[in-house]
Amino acid sequence: MKRFFNRLFRRTTTMLRQQIEELEIELAEFKAKLEELEKSDIVVALKDDSEMNVGPKSVRVNFYVWEEWKQFCETHDEYSKKQLISLALKEFMEKHQ
Repeated sequence: MKRFFNRLFRRTTTMLRQQIEELEIELAEFKAKLEELEKSDIVVALKDDSEMNVGPKSVRVNFYVWEEWKQFCETHDEYSKKQLISLALKEFMEKHQ
């Protein structure tokens, strides 16, 4: 009976160690992702317009600025282009009122 409990204890201990190691790896990955998100100083605090019937808008933009904008949006793909352009316009208006 003692041998049975010893084997059971060893198996359980081994399984728990494996699970702890997996959790440590996942935690390290989570911390790395969190640090990456915290590096961004972009805070999107816009009114929710998801209930509104909003269609596409058309504006003319300098070609070179637009190319830079597309690269910026690719770099910050955690945000939608709608969020980024809305935030950019809002910050510009607040700065120049």
